[in-house]
Amino acid sequence: LKLLRALDLEDSAISKLPDCLVTMFNLKYLNLSKTQVKELPKDFHKLINLETLNTKHSKIEELPPGMWKLQKLRYLITFRRNDGHDSNWNYVLGTRVVPKIWQLKDLQVMDCFNAEAELIKNLGNMTQLTRISLVMVKREHGRDLCDSLNKIRRLRFLSLTSIHEEEPLEIDDLIATASIEKLFLAGKLERVPIWFNTLQNLTYLGLRGSQLQENAILSIQTLPRLVWLSFYNAYMGPRLCFAQGFQNLKILEIVQMKHLTEVVIEDGAMFELQKLYIRACRGLESVPKGIENLINLQELHLIHVSNQLVEGISGDGSVDRS
Repeated sequence: LKLLRALDLEDSAISKLPDCLVTMFNLKYLNLSKTQVKELPKDFHKLINLETLNTKHSKIEELPPGMWKLQKLRYLITFRRNDGHDSNWNYVLGTRVVPKIWQLKDLQVMDCFNAEAELIKNLGNMTQLTRISLVMVKREHGRDLCDSLNKIRRLRFLSLTSIHEEEPLEIDDLIATASIEKLFLAGKLERVPIWFNTLQNLTYLGLRGSQLQENAILSIQTLPRLVWLSFYNAYMGPRLCFAQGFQNLKILEIVQMKHLTEVVIEDGAMFELQKLYIRACRGLESVPKGIENLINLQELHLIHVSNQLVEGISGDGSVDRS
């Protein structure tokens, strides 16, 4: 097995790794996703040729010391769902940071880690990163986080989740955003970031718990490549108006907008929209005005909405009254 280059144990009923693992010096790919493994060997750093480590949905909460010695590591995937969470906020668990992990200067994917002060300050050393996912982000991290992210010019995917739903994300000072293709922000935003309209390569935008007092639509409606837009408790106003924009948008999700009473779609807006999801918007009692303008709409999903809204539907649609 010393010549083994790839080991895929995904979904296997394994809870402990064999001792011989650290002798597989040629190993480049290790997949432990969906296993019951709780820890990696202390000598894990001996796998000096490892390029990909995937512990997604395993039981591993912390990586062993010495990870920084794996200088060929490119992909570090540690995303875990929190199946025992008692709210709809902390549904994602990050991995605890190990010392000097920021010395992995060729790392491209870092998904997903707890935001800790030392990591935030040194994140900018990892200039080859294309994908970053951080949870447990605090307001006090804001300045250092922006400074570090501004040094990473190849970033295509950025996901930031605050420590709790009332903790603001301080990200106004981000400037290196031109390369970002997918952006997910979970946390309160006190204002619409001024750099939203610079996201010319953005294809997906997810805003969760933003609780914005101002409408973000004006800042993003002209983004030329935006295909998927998800608003989840993102806006506190009573009215959403889509006017003359979102020319390539194909999927729109409007979820848990507690104060929303009206959605307006003007002629020419969202011309390419194919799927519209409205969920848990109890104050919305009528279908979006101008929905007939969505001539390419193929799916309409109404989930946990008022009876009045459902009764206002005519024609085909996917309706869930529960």
